[in-house]
Amino acid sequence: FLHSGAAHAYAWVQPKGSGIVIIQEDRWSGRKGFNSRHDLFRFSNDGNSYVNQTNVYVEYGLTRKLTLTGSFWLNQIGYENTQSKNENFGFGDQELGARYKTKPLGFLGAPWVGASQLSVGFPTYKVRDVTPSRGIGGATVEIRHSIGRPYKLFNLWSYIDMSGGLRFRSGRGAHEIRFDATHGTSIGEGFTIMEEFSHFQTMDNGAMNDNTTAPLDSNSITSTNFDLTKMRFSLLKKLGPISLQAGYQRDLAGRNTGAGGGPFVGLWIPFGGSSEHWKP
Repeated sequence: FLHSGAAHAYAWVQPKGSGIVIIQEDRWSGRKGFNSRHDLFRFSNDGNSYVNQTNVYVEYGLTRKLTLTGSFWLNQIGYENTQSKNENFGFGDQELGARYKTKPLGFLGAPWVGASQLSVGFPTYKVRDVTPSRGIGGATVEIRHSIGRPYKLFNLWSYIDMSGGLRFRSGRGAHEIRFDATHGTSIGEGFTIMEEFSHFQTMDNGAMNDNTTAPLDSNSITSTNFDLTKMRFSLLKKLGPISLQAGYQRDLAGRNTGAGGGPFVGLWIPFGGSSEHWKP
């Protein structure tokens, strides 16, 4: 099972009446996977798993403390080898949420900022009798708390954003513990360097078929109990009122999931005034 998605600056809320739309196009592929023992294995028969995703992410400041969010996915998921090819294209999991400005960790003061977020997700695809599925299926509820702050790195304005959350799933999927960290540094001339770290750890209550005795050269990703650690590196360039983003993502470690990477591009479009989504 493949789990994509960008980290965002969850610790900041949008000013009232302002917001941002981020459109990202991801390309991921891998000829290897992580089995149930966290070991790498190569897909049999020269297999290749690939995921092409378009994500539209929206934030809008309803009040000075409350920001509404939405994340909408269009997925093309496929697997091919020397004997066959299966592909599925259509809408993926969609998500709506609300983020409220709070005291970071309940006690940190300025320049730290904080926010708590509640999100609900729902699939817009079939899970049964479809190969490959465009997701795990089932509804989700996620609670998350985030902290962040601006600071200077070698006299360059930077920011750090860290968040932790719990995601509860219905159906076959396992509940998840999630951690995200995003770091950005403004290097001048409208350029910002961004690094994003994400880790997902399930609670092992999902559909089970871990294949602990399967040979390492077989495709043993058959469980919705998984772990995944990944990094994303990108460069953001401000061009007038919008910004363009280009980067690369890579899976670092995992269990019962693919092992690969690929490029991504993005278009950031603020509206309604000055957006504080990523800017310290």
